Amino acid sequence: MNRTVNLLAMVMLAALLTTTVQATDAAADEVEPSFNVMGYAILGVALVGWTFFLGLLGGAILHIVKKARKPYIPKNPVKCK
Repeated sequence: MNRTVNLLAMVMLAALLTTTVQATDAAADEVEPSFNVMGYAILGVALVGWTFFLGLLGGAILHIVKKARKPYIPKNPVKCK
């Protein structure tokens, strides 16, 4: 059954992709391609932002893993009477 589901999913994905490619080719014949600098600038800013965010997230995860390996043990613990 798993093999049948995988095969069906691959056929559906191929059908969806081919219709998208045909629609793109038809639209590309009518309109001349243009270089959009503003779109690339926005993508560049987004790339820098995601890199910064994922860097912070990775640093936090690394910090948690390092602390979990060596738990903090106080030298002079406070004892309740």
